[in-house]
Amino acid sequence: MSYKQNRTLKVYEQSGYKYKTIPIIMLKGQWLAEQNFQIGDNISVSCEEGKLVITKTELQQNN
Repeated sequence: MSYKQNRTLKVYEQSGYKYKTIPIIMLKGQWLAEQNFQIGDNISVSCEEGKLVITKTELQQNN
């Protein structure tokens, strides 16, 4: 089955440290598996000029 390449999502809010509201983005769906993101994969997220770039990584990174 073919899934859309682009998604329109919403930034939600969640309670953070000392109940301060923080933004949260949820990515879920079969379309992730079609793009070769599997359960248990490690990913890296980088910020580039107002964009979030998500890349699957081979090694676990300690942040």
